[in-house]
Amino acid sequence: MSITRRSLFLTAMLAATVAGCGSEDPTRFGRPPVVNSYAPTDRHLSAFVGDTLRFSVRATDPDRDAVTTAFTVDGGMAGVGAPWFYAVLDTGCVTVRGSVSDGEFVSYIEWTVERHQPINYPPAIGAIQPIEPSPTLIIGNSMSFAIVASDPDEDELAYTFTVNDSLVSDTRQFSYLASSIGSKLVRATVTDGELYASHEWNLRVTTIPDTIAPARVEITGSGTGNEPGEVYVAWTAVGRDGMLGVPSEYQVRTAPNPILTEGDWTRGSQRPGVPAPAQPGTPMSMMVGGLLPARTTYLAVRAIDDFGNISPLGDSPVAVTRGMRVSGSVVNTETGLPVEGAVVRIGLFTTGTAPDGSWTLSELPPIDDLLNAGDTPPTGVGEYFDLSLPYVVTHLAVTPLYVIPNRALGTANYADFLQFFRSMTDVAGNPFGTKQRRWELPIDLYVRAYEKDGLDYKETVERVAAEFDAILGTQVFNVSTNRTGTGVETIYLDGLFQDNYGVKEWTSDWYPYLALIEFRTVYTPATAHVLERTIRHELGHALGLNHSSSYTHLMVGGVAPQVNQFSEDEIAVIRCLYNIPRGFDNRLFLRR
Repeated sequence: MSITRRSLFLTAMLAATVAGCGSEDPTRFGRPPVVNSYAPTDRHLSAFVGDTLRFSVRATDPDRDAVTTAFTVDGGMAGVGAPWFYAVLDTGCVTVRGSVSDGEFVSYIEWTVERHQPINYPPAIGAIQPIEPSPTLIIGNSMSFAIVASDPDEDELAYTFTVNDSLVSDTRQFSYLASSIGSKLVRATVTDGELYASHEWNLRVTTIPDTIAPARVEITGSGTGNEPGEVYVAWTAVGRDGMLGVPSEYQVRTAPNPILTEGDWTRGSQRPGVPAPAQPGTPMSMMVGGLLPARTTYLAVRAIDDFGNISPLGDSPVAVTRGMRVSGSVVNTETGLPVEGAVVRIGLFTTGTAPDGSWTLSELPPIDDLLNAGDTPPTGVGEYFDLSLPYVVTHLAVTPLYVIPNRALGTANYADFLQFFRSMTDVAGNPFGTKQRRWELPIDLYVRAYEKDGLDYKETVERVAAEFDAILGTQVFNVSTNRTGTGVETIYLDGLFQDNYGVKEWTSDWYPYLALIEFRTVYTPATAHVLERTIRHELGHALGLNHSSSYTHLMVGGVAPQVNQFSEDEIAVIRCLYNIPRGFDNRLFLRR
């Protein structure tokens, strides 16, 4: 009887062992823990010495084994359990690994931490006493000087006051007794031990109070300035007492209405950058900036002496600020030649192109609108297929525009191709125009070094990027070793959570200063061709292409690309976007 029991028990154990080897049974044992979440989610971190970072990894075990969490820094054990706090004590780059173990198998997440020395910022002076830059004091009297400062780093601050470079106080406030007449340079300095900030007063000690104001300032000219938002104003210098002596300062103020009363003067905006006072009768002038472009403004100029006496109000002339200026050229994408007589417009402002294709829109106010180039009226059914760019006029800019011919050119598929071009460049609600996301070639590409499962991702991305040069006959991507300032960047996320990829970020709708390409899918040498296909697809997005609805296109959307190379039509779209010759010819047709 006992022999039979042992035999049955051994048979059951063998059956269980065989069922667990190579089986697809989801209840089998011997599987590693699965990472469900981790923090921080950004795995490329930057921190300063003195910071404390919080790390955590949450995981479950398919076999329901108990799991333990441990953290290492550059391979050395640093902590057990989650969350784990990492104190940054030194500079340099380290690798933090969070491991989850069931006693047999280990799953892990890694972070790179770039550690930096904290930046020391100088103190900031927030308030001063007196507020006048050139106060006057009668001999024998006292005047209080003080400053209030703060430190962005909350460092302890030390204060000093000097008069004519001689130390008079080590506090942040002191009272100065005038014992001699003349000019005194009072300087307050605040320091955190390394950096400092200071403020100066030009103190004038006199014997008799001055009640005579400077003479009325005569404005001799005003008009539009040189840069956007600028006007100029000119006047004749006056004296400290009428036309005698030199005043302490001039003040220039602007307002949307004439400055004719003391109330108008008080409500006006004081402008910086006023030149130092000159001898009476000297011509003086300045450019007044910081105003809204293409707007009218009124000006006033007054002189102030060292006793605070201010000249009477004078004229308040009006001037128009310089507007924005946008210029460029219009080019035919078919021929590469300039287009004469094309119409360029933004908002209510319109101009035409010269024989060399050049155009300029001047004296523009700030505008956020479509910048159009094409026929008049802009119907898109004339000689050229209109172009529309979302455009924000906030600065002086040179913008090349590329218009597409609207001729049949002997091919029955030309109209279809134009619609395909529109769909690939993200046009909505504009049946006659194109909307481009483009930048100038070559585009700087930064590729992070990364190897996994026998694949060198960096080498693959750089090799695929070089293919664009051969396809288009010009340099498209410039591989850069400097991450700062590059246009396109690739990162890799080890296939965590989801198998997707894509251009993650554009900093602007029409001019992508950064396109960040993420790769999440885990590839193997057997699927290396799929990786190359994916890279081509994502670099197409970085160039400004949208998804196509055709499975025969590399830019197909909604599913993984099914073909290895761009179609002729997709290549033609890129050529049109970047004004590469042979944008259209009779050999092109729409493949569906």
